[in-house]
Amino acid sequence: MASSASLNDTAIEAIRRGPALEPPPGTEPNFIDPPNNNKLAVAVISVCSTLSILFYLARIYTRIFYMKKARLEDYIGLVALPFLVAGAAKFAAMTISSPGLFVRQWNMRVIDLEGFIYSYIVVTIQYCVTLALVKVAIILEWIHFFVPRATRNTFYWICYGMIVANCCLYLATVLCINYACTPREKIWRRYLPGTCINTVIFNVVITSIHLVFDILMLLVPHRIIWKLSLSSRQRIGISAIFSVGIMTCVCAAGRVASSVNMIYSTDLTYDYSGYLVWGLAECATAGLIFCVPAIPVLFRYRFQLPSIGLRFRDKMGTIFSQHPSTTSSQLPSRPKTNHRSAPPDVAPWIDVDSVANLTELEPVRTRSGEGNDQLQEEGFISHSEGGILRTTEIAITTSENPDIKSPHRRGPHQPWLDCDSSD
Repeated sequence: MASSASLNDTAIEAIRRGPALEPPPGTEPNFIDPPNNNKLAVAVISVCSTLSILFYLARIYTRIFYMKKARLEDYIGLVALPFLVAGAAKFAAMTISSPGLFVRQWNMRVIDLEGFIYSYIVVTIQYCVTLALVKVAIILEWIHFFVPRATRNTFYWICYGMIVANCCLYLATVLCINYACTPREKIWRRYLPGTCINTVIFNVVITSIHLVFDILMLLVPHRIIWKLSLSSRQRIGISAIFSVGIMTCVCAAGRVASSVNMIYSTDLTYDYSGYLVWGLAECATAGLIFCVPAIPVLFRYRFQLPSIGLRFRDKMGTIFSQHPSTTSSQLPSRPKTNHRSAPPDVAPWIDVDSVANLTELEPVRTRSGEGNDQLQEEGFISHSEGGILRTTEIAITTSENPDIKSPHRRGPHQPWLDCDSSD
C-alpha cells in the first residue's frame, strides 16, 4: 500500500489487532461475542423492505393493468427500487458479519471497525441514490397532477427548481462521503497518514439541509391542493394522501439527532448504526410517498389478479391504449335538440343564419381546474364528482350581411303588419 509507506507491515498488523476504542474504566472489552442489537436492525430492515416492495408492486400493477400507460416519473422511481433493495441487503449483511450492529466501539478491534466503516459508506451512498431518484420522481408527478397541460406557472418553476436543488444536494453528499479523506483509503483506515474533513460536522450540516428540503416537499403541494375546485371532503382526502411525507420528515429528523449525538460521543459505531436505521426508514417512507397515489386506484377499481398467460399478454399489448375507466357511457355527448325549422342537410349545431361553424370557433380564454382533470385521470376523484374541470369562454361577433339571403329568415316586416286598417 503506497499510502501506508510510513508504516511497516508489522506496525499495521499490530494496530489492526488492537482495540478500536479504549473502554470506560472498569469495563472489560469483549471481542469474541460482543453485545449487539441485531434484532432491532433486522426488524427494521424486514419491515421497510417488505413494505417498499409491496407498494412498488402496487404501483406497477396499476400502471400496467389499470392506467395502461407509464410516464417518466414511473421509470425514474422504478430505477430507485434496486438501489433501495441493494442498500437494505448490504445493511442486513452487516448484522451477519462480526461484530454486528449497535455494538460498542470498545468491543471491536480496529480490523472490525474498518469493515464496519466501509460498509457504512457503501450503504449511505446507496441511500443517497435512492432518495435522489425517488424525490425527483415525486416532484415530476406533482407537475403532472397540479400543473395544467401546456402551462408554465409559478408552481411549475418551483418544482423544477427543487429538482435541480435535490440533484445537486445529493451529488455533493455522495462526493463528500467518497472523498472525505486524502488518501481515500484513510476514510476507513484512520491510522494511515493523510488529511480528512470533519465528517462529524459534515453529517450534522448535510442531514439538517435534507430535513429542511423534506419539510418543503411536505408543504409545497398542499398550497395547490386547497385551491382545487373540489369539495372539502375531497381536498381533505387528497391532502391526507400527500401528508405521508410526515413520516419521511420524522426519519430525517432521526438522522439529524443521530448525527448530533456523534459530536458528543466517541462511540461512533453505535451512533452510525442508528444513523443507518433512520436512513433506511427515510428511503422506505420516500418510496411510500411515490407509490401511495396508486392505492386509491386499487380501491376505486375492483382488484383482481390477472390470470397468467393470454390475459397478461393482452394487457401488455394494450398498455398504451385509452384509459380503461373512460367508457362510452362516460364520454361527453352532444345534447339532442329539436330543430324543426332547419333543413335536414344542415347539422343541428350549425347556425343557419351565420357563416361561422360553432364547432370551429377558437376559445378566447380557457381556465382549468388546476389539476382536477389530472387527479380524476389518476383515480383520486371519480368522474361523477370531479367538480369544475375547465371553463372555456368564446367571443362571438355578429353582423348583418345584406348580400346573404336565407330562406328561413323573414323580412323585417311580418305580413300582418303590411295590412291597411280601415278602422
